[in-house]
Amino acid sequence: MSESINHHHVSRLPVIAIVGRPNVGKSTLFNRIVGKRKAIVGDRPGVTVDRLENECRLGERDVVLVDTGGIGEGTHDVMQPAIDLQVEAALEIADVVLFVVDAQAGATPIDAVIADKLRKHHIPLLLVANKAEKPGSEIEFFSLGLGDPIAVSAAHGEGVRDFIATLENLIPEQTDEPIEDAQQAIASVAVIGRPNVGKSTLINAWLRKQRMVVSDIAGTTRDAIDSSMPYKDGFIRLVDTAGQRKHGRINDIIEFVARVKAVQAFRRSDVAVMLLDGGEGIVEQDMRLMQLALDEGCALIVAVNKLDLLNEDQWKYYAERLDFRMRGMSDIPVFRITAKSGKGIKRLLDEAVKAARRNSFELTTGALNRWLADVQQAQHPPSDHGAVVRLKYASQISTRPPSIKIFCNRPKGLKTSYKRYLEQSFRTSFDLTGVPVRFSFTAGKNPYKS
Repeated sequence: MSESINHHHVSRLPVIAIVGRPNVGKSTLFNRIVGKRKAIVGDRPGVTVDRLENECRLGERDVVLVDTGGIGEGTHDVMQPAIDLQVEAALEIADVVLFVVDAQAGATPIDAVIADKLRKHHIPLLLVANKAEKPGSEIEFFSLGLGDPIAVSAAHGEGVRDFIATLENLIPEQTDEPIEDAQQAIASVAVIGRPNVGKSTLINAWLRKQRMVVSDIAGTTRDAIDSSMPYKDGFIRLVDTAGQRKHGRINDIIEFVARVKAVQAFRRSDVAVMLLDGGEGIVEQDMRLMQLALDEGCALIVAVNKLDLLNEDQWKYYAERLDFRMRGMSDIPVFRITAKSGKGIKRLLDEAVKAARRNSFELTTGALNRWLADVQQAQHPPSDHGAVVRLKYASQISTRPPSIKIFCNRPKGLKTSYKRYLEQSFRTSFDLTGVPVRFSFTAGKNPYKS
């Protein structure tokens, strides 16, 4: 008997973006909605930055909350350009915008400018007058022409419950893709990478090879259009990763918008093809995108483009650097292509489809438990302070990515090194190259013992 496997494919969550000038309390409101203080450590040593986006639950719905305050506010001529960037970013990714103003300071000329920008776009919007401890202090914001201001005090929690109830009603209905499309696609493939590495050249080369696009499926990330193309006896969906385009503007916004959109693309994809430019080095942003794909449960393969620019020695050097940068990631396959001439692109597509299939890997409970017995036979789990650690039983709980639950007498006593050994063995035994594998360990009894 086997547990029913959850074919894990997350629909896109609605995005709520918070905008407003500095010091109106955007982060305080963000933390109040998320319900806990969220901070992550930045890339620079010793710097803790507030996390810009976070999944949270509002009523019955999961949403992604985005604080645009992190964009551009560190620049010297902080006011206008930074605020333009925030509003621009919010309009590009948000389903709902929260425009926060400061009820103590009153309506400022900059608030009026933001209001004008937002009004032009007809996007669902709430005007939130924060720091409104004094009754009636929100009234002057009617002048912004954005409807009724909602009075809250994010710091003290006043008015927040009513505000959240209003917000829940504004969130658009779930934007799932039609189920029949989801079933027919042999694989959903996202091509990711920095601007100018040749993503559109590759996608167009694939589409041109087929000489037709079957249909354009709205990808539900605002304005993203997924393409589908014939492949063998079905079709492949190419997931749009819009937002990794060049903005010609401050890097912050490019990174920021690209990150939010990349996460949404990964959730609609079975596999991500990371495209690198053979003529350039590998940068931190490339590594972050790859890690993000794996974190979101995408299989990953890497394609190095513009190989016509490299001779054998240069390629060898590049491959060594790449190998070094990718240490710590599970065996990810690397391919060489030249998108412009079409060299290697057919094989790349075939490999992407194979990786997508590996990500949907399903195992019978019998085969899984035979593996579990063998792997422990080959190397026993280290004891936990002298006590024997036994892995009793395993079952697969979902695919995309393959997720395995292991029942164990002392889950807390299981060493990280042994968990790594299990994962490595699992990957090798079942040929799961480039696929993220999730293991969870639980005490519980074997539910199928009887």
